[in-house]
Formats: sequence, structure tokens, C-alpha cells
Amino acid sequence: MTQSQHKVIASDLDGTLFYPKAIYRMVNRKNRHFVRRAIKDGTKIVLVTSRSHNSAEKVRKFLKVPVDFVGANGTFIDCGGEIVKEWFFDPDEITKLVYEMYETYKPRVILATTKRFPIVSTKTYMTKFNNFLYWTYLLFQGSYREPYVRDDHVFFNEIKKGECYKIMMMVGLNKKAKLRAKQITEELSEKYPQFEFAWIEQFVEITPKGCSKASGLSFYLDYQRISHDNVIVVGDSGNDFPMFDAFHENSYCMAHSPKSVRSRASHVISRVSDLEQVLYPSEDSNPRKKKKK
Repeated sequence: MTQSQHKVIASDLDGTLFYPKAIYRMVNRKNRHFVRRAIKDGTKIVLVTSRSHNSAEKVRKFLKVPVDFVGANGTFIDCGGEIVKEWFFDPDEITKLVYEMYETYKPRVILATTKRFPIVSTKTYMTKFNNFLYWTYLLFQGSYREPYVRDDHVFFNEIKKGECYKIMMMVGLNKKAKLRAKQITEELSEKYPQFEFAWIEQFVEITPKGCSKASGLSFYLDYQRISHDNVIVVGDSGNDFPMFDAFHENSYCMAHSPKSVRSRASHVISRVSDLEQVLYPSEDSNPRKKKKK
């Protein structure tokens, strides 16, 4: 067996390591076995995600192997369960932006990821039918569901504390909302250069200036004293663009992603477990990785 030269695999969670879904087991069998094998052979696994600390602990507990986290789109770095670095919004600036989003875009959901927990604001324009669909969606999330608080008072109090990592705005639930979310992301990026904006399907994600999955991963690599050349990154959506750009040669996108997302990465794979063919190229099998033309 040939030992891999890659020291780190940086993987997104939703739509990536969590694909295809295993509602009650979180990570499907092939991906789970691949992660465990890679770690056993000396490759670090760092999960670069928009999710909070709660998911970090759940995934560690399920996989039963040491994995590190770049969480909330690069706003906190978790090494072995210890947060070694974190970045927060200026409370006055982000409060101003949140109120403008309410007035201008009439969001269906606004969620804040804070140091303590995720919080959903109740001051939204969710219709009764959309609210039913949203709660149905959460019900069927199974092991992927994150616990959160749903309270407007707590929402704004947590933001004012100055310990808010990320804001997420859901534009809608239908397919048109995806295009609208992308348009809003572009509009806000031009209007508010003091923040970072990312598009992910029906959502617009906002983080402090300079905070992205790429910046968080770069900090992690420097902290661990690992060369940026020895990294594979894999993702499936718009908030993975910074990683695809910063680590382009070894960037992998999921085949089920939209064409506009796949075009930003160098390679396309069907499953995270397909990276076995990259780590162990001497083994006989049928790789699914496709080099983009």
C-alpha cells in the first residue's frame, strides 16, 4: 500500500461528508470507513463547516476518531475539542445589517450562530404554510438537526454581547429562492464590504470581514505547522468557493452540486470516500474522480 502524501483532508459536512444522507447514522458507512482509515494512516481530517460547536461534538462522538473543526464558516478553530481561535462581529454593525435585512428582503428565517448556541429570530415574514414546511423539514433532519433557541429577545441580546460568529438568512423555500439568494449575496457584498457574504442554495451567510472557510483552514494549517501544499479540500456549495480558490489544484466538488459550483473546483467526485483513489492510487479499483477539462 502506498502511503498518502497529503497531510490533511478538509471536508465540508452537509452535502459532502453527510452525502448521501444516513438520517439515523449521520455519516454513511463508506465515508465513515474512509475517514477512519485515513486517520489511522496519519492523515488529519478537519471538517470545514457552517455548523456550530454542537455539531462538532456530535460528529466526533459518532465517528469515534479525532477530527478537528473549522466551524461557522471559518469563525472558530477547534483542535481536539479546544477552541484555539475565534472571531466575532462588531455588535453594532451586525445589528444594523440585521434590521436592514428585515426591512429590505423580508426573510423567512434569520439564524445567528453564537458562542453559546444557534438562535432563530421570530421576527420574520414566514407564512403559516411556509412555517409548516420549515418545521416539517426540521422534523425529518434526524441526526443532522442542531438544537437551537427560538426567541427574538435572546437573539438580539446574544448579538449585543459581541459573541456572534455568523448570521444566516433564508430567502425562501422554493427553487426561485435559490436564484434570489444568490442575487442578494452579490448585492450585499457590494454594499457592505466590512462583512463576508456567501451563498448556499436558499440562504445568504454572513461572517466577520476576512472570515471564510479558506481563511479558517489557512489559520488551522499554520497553527498545526502543516504546508498548504499537502491539503485536499472538498465541498458542494457556494460557501466552499473560497476553499476551492485558495487550494485549487487539490480542490474537489461533489458531482450532485450545481454546474456553477462544480466549475470552481479542479475535480469532481461522487462521494467523499472516492478520495481513497487519491490517497492510495496504487490500489486496484474503479475510481469515480473525474479531472475537469
